[in-house]
Amino acid sequence: MADPTSSAVLQFCPRCGAEPFARKAANHLVCAACSFEWYINPAVAAACFIFDDRNQILLIRRQKDPGKGLLAPPGGFIDVGETAEAGARREVQEETGLSLEAVKFLCSQPNTYAYGGYTYNVLDLFFTARVPAFRGVKTGEDVSGLVVQSAAEVDPAVLAFPSMQAAWRHHLSGRG
Repeated sequence: MADPTSSAVLQFCPRCGAEPFARKAANHLVCAACSFEWYINPAVAAACFIFDDRNQILLIRRQKDPGKGLLAPPGGFIDVGETAEAGARREVQEETGLSLEAVKFLCSQPNTYAYGGYTYNVLDLFFTARVPAFRGVKTGEDVSGLVVQSAAEVDPAVLAFPSMQAAWRHHLSGRG
């Protein structure tokens, strides 16, 4: 996997086409020809731990790598121009068919996401939401299955990414 902070990731200046970039800091590259500055910032994703009135949680089983076959809260990358809350609601709708009215911020966690030969730095934003019941839930995009279980029985180790595991532990600590 390519290192996302490597100057080799971006070989040519997007402004003038010159190469190579000089490294000013770990996440800051500067074009020697035109002084264009490139900051390597994280992509942003949102996920939502959804509970029903019986304190059960809805998790998805990931259909694709990374994390194929593992459990996760529904979520995904936030689109340009979209708020984190709107992105979380859209991803939940796409992956489970559920429409959420309100989501509550839980925490943020850094993450990496290996895809297409590149490892992205990601900032994962976690939310919680409540629904009366999981009626009408369906397997949607990028989901191979749905799991509804008692929230008390969720072991953080079964979640697909370290950021999800840390967010679940944060939830369990009562700090969320």
